[in-house]
Amino acid sequence: MRLFVVAALIGLAGAAAAQGTSYETWPELDIFWRQAEHQRNFFELSNSADREGVKNESSVGVYQDYLFLPLGYLRGGFRETFSMGDASYRESRIVAEAVLGRTMPADIRAINRLRVEPRWVNEEYSYRVRDRIQVERELKPGIARKLLGPYGTFEAYYDSKYNTISRLAGRVGNKMWFGGPTSLDVYLARQVNSRGSLRAVDALGVTLQLSY
Repeated sequence: MRLFVVAALIGLAGAAAAQGTSYETWPELDIFWRQAEHQRNFFELSNSADREGVKNESSVGVYQDYLFLPLGYLRGGFRETFSMGDASYRESRIVAEAVLGRTMPADIRAINRLRVEPRWVNEEYSYRVRDRIQVERELKPGIARKLLGPYGTFEAYYDSKYNTISRLAGRVGNKMWFGGPTSLDVYLARQVNSRGSLRAVDALGVTLQLSY
């Protein structure tokens, strides 16, 4: 896991070495409601976790998950993103994704997420295909499960608007469980954009998750 994280971050840092970098904080609230064994609703409220421009952006998303745990899940939903303070940016996005995971020796779990996003950005249509690899420590039940869940991710974004991979992104973080429905995900993120007005972003992300 350490080698994966180090390699991903070195690649991201090198790609953006000559670019200016924006330093940000990304707060997010995720609410999950599992109404049946294989069904789950997901509501998302976030600020700038998928930044497209230089201005502050917020997002609201509603999703439906079909679960086939522990292998993974399928997700479909809708997300609306808009610039704060003016109307310079607005995006409507359909989200369709498949997530598969596999447990490896030493309690390490590898997860692959493939996401397709048809998008209308300021009423202009395009689509993105995103492939994310995540490596995490799979924790056993007990007190340790409530304290520590380290992970690292690496993701590539293909954008039909540019007909190329327009972004590379990575995260290193830790999930903490506090008992009951509450958990907290704290991470460091880096985005490197080969297209668009914002070339690189370093961010501290904090996601509060409530699961019912």
